[in-house]
Amino acid sequence: MKSGSRAMEHSLRALAGKADLHIHSDWSDGSLSIRQIVKTAKALGLAAISVTDHDTAAGWEEAGAEGEKQGLEIIPGIEVSAFDPGTGRKVHILGYAVRDRETLDTACRPYLEDRRRANRKALSLIRAAGYPLDETDLSPYLGKGGVPYRQHIIHALADRGYAAAIYGPLYEKLFGPGGIAVVKSRYMPAEEAVRLIADCGGAAVLAHPFQYNSLGLLPQLAAWGLTGIECWHPSQTPERIGLVKEQAESYGLFLTGGSDFHGLYSEQPVPLGAYTSCPR
Repeated sequence: MKSGSRAMEHSLRALAGKADLHIHSDWSDGSLSIRQIVKTAKALGLAAISVTDHDTAAGWEEAGAEGEKQGLEIIPGIEVSAFDPGTGRKVHILGYAVRDRETLDTACRPYLEDRRRANRKALSLIRAAGYPLDETDLSPYLGKGGVPYRQHIIHALADRGYAAAIYGPLYEKLFGPGGIAVVKSRYMPAEEAVRLIADCGGAAVLAHPFQYNSLGLLPQLAAWGLTGIECWHPSQTPERIGLVKEQAESYGLFLTGGSDFHGLYSEQPVPLGAYTSCPR
């Protein structure tokens, strides 16, 4: 295990049960600002958090400054939206304590731009289906990241009376299996994501392994430089947690946990801090 990963594991043990390491802000597809997240985490008694926005480290400076102000440890984080070319399955990779932010952001930028392209196309399909919505209508919903996500589109439609909630019949009609506005965007290959995080001096962690059925990819991921796996997460059951612990021991991986908090944009209501790393 590389020194950065050993330091990360040591830090997690010291923060046992008090670190939520999977949080999304309005830099990507979360509804709350980093300032709101940090203040809430401090009020909840957490000792540390990591804001792991999708494919961007743009919020790290803001998080660090607010954490210092509130007296809360901030672990720089990211969630890379990756996939396995062999199976076509999504494989999200969390990255922590990355030292070379510039290289990381540069590598992720093309995928963010392709997400923007895909959602512009989705908007055109939505308009063609009879919902008058264009890119300028999304501006109040995008937050600091400026990249549209499906949640932003549904939020704008809900405010116009087309839906009662973010996730419901309209979301399924537009973005569910066979949805009329589903437009695929490019994802980073999983090998590239793991190696990128490791080469940038960080610790690469497999996110929610059962959400995308990615546990079977551990041999490859570990060979590429994966050093951790998310164990405590809203998608995990006690049985799944047991399996993750077994696999982590087999491949020498440390365990993390987090709420996968998205605020208003959470598919299921999960409070900040509801899932933490290495709980006692």
